[in-house]
Amino acid sequence: MDLFIRKELTLNSSTDLEDVAPNCLKLLVWLRSCQEEMRSQNRRLRLTQSLIETMLKALVYLFECYARFGVPLADRVDSHLFFEQCSTSDGRRQYIRDLCKGIVNTRKGELLAPLLHFIQKPLSEVQPDWGVIRELDWSEIRQTEPVSLADIVHPDLQQMRCLVKRICRLPSLESIQTALHRSMELIGFPVWLHLYQEPRENSLHSDCLLLSHMISDILVEGKSPVCSSFLHHIFDFVAKPANEIRFFACLDHVRLAGCLITFLTSYWKLYLPHLDLEEMEMAPNGPAIDTKFPIDDATFVTHLMLGNRSPCRYKFHQQLVTTLPPATTRQMKQLLSKAAFVYS
Repeated sequence: MDLFIRKELTLNSSTDLEDVAPNCLKLLVWLRSCQEEMRSQNRRLRLTQSLIETMLKALVYLFECYARFGVPLADRVDSHLFFEQCSTSDGRRQYIRDLCKGIVNTRKGELLAPLLHFIQKPLSEVQPDWGVIRELDWSEIRQTEPVSLADIVHPDLQQMRCLVKRICRLPSLESIQTALHRSMELIGFPVWLHLYQEPRENSLHSDCLLLSHMISDILVEGKSPVCSSFLHHIFDFVAKPANEIRFFACLDHVRLAGCLITFLTSYWKLYLPHLDLEEMEMAPNGPAIDTKFPIDDATFVTHLMLGNRSPCRYKFHQQLVTTLPPATTRQMKQLLSKAAFVYS
C-alpha cells in the first residue's frame, strides 16, 4: 500500500472526482481492514513504523480529497460513513485520537508514541487537525489493565483471517481459485471452521462469504481432487469427540451443509453399488477410491451428519432417498446400521 500511495496517488489542479474516487475507495477498504485487525488482535499485534506512516498518509489524502470534492465524493465511495464522521474539524480530530489510541494499545504500542508525536509536525503544517496528537496524554490512553480473554484471538481464527486476506488480494479470479484449491488441500478444518462464523459486522465478512461460496461450488461439482482432501480434513476434525458439537454448529450454515450433502450423496452413488458390506472392500471391477477420503472416513462423516444431533439430518436423509437407486438405498441403510453399532 505504501508503494501505491507513493506511485499512484496525485492531487493537483487537474485532478477530478473520477480520478480520486477509486483511490479513496481502495484506501478506505484498506484502512478499515487495518483498524479491524488492531481491534481484533489488540495486544497480540505489533505494528511497524512503515505501516503507521502509510496509514497516516492515507488519511491525509482522504481528508484532502474530501476538502476538495465534498459530499459527491462521500456519496460515491463512503459506505461506512467515514466522510460524514470526518467532515468537520472536531470529527477529524476525534478520528485521529481514536486511531492513535488503537495504535498505542497494540503490542509494544507505547514505543510508538514518540513516532506519532514526531510525524504530526509536518502533517499539521498541511492539515492543522493533526496537531491534536500534541495534546494526547499517552499514559492515559495506553490501557494498563491485564489482558482479558476478549483480548486473545484464537490462532485458528487468526490464520483464517490472514489466509482470506492473502487470497482475496490476488490480482485475478484464476489466481484466487488456484490459491483456494491449494489451501483446501493443505489446511485443516479447524481453520476453515472460522470462515463460516465470521461476524457480519466485520469488514472481512464479504471476503469470507465469497470464499465459502467458492468452496461450496467446488464440493458440489465434486470433480477436483481437493474435495477429498477437504473432506479428509473434516474427518480428522470430527474424529475427536470433543469437536462434534463444533461440527454440528457449523452445519447450521446452509451452504456448507448443502454442499457436503451433495458431495457425500454423489460419493455413495458412485461407490456403494460396488462395495462388499461384509468385507467392507470394493469389488475388483469397481471404481478406484481416492485414498485421501476412503470408505471408512466417508462412513463416519455420513453417520454423524445423519445423527440425532445433526441440524441437517432430515435434509441429508431426504436427498439420499430421492437420489440413490432403491437397491443402493437399501445398502446405505445396512451400512449405516453397521456404522451405528461400531461407533456407538
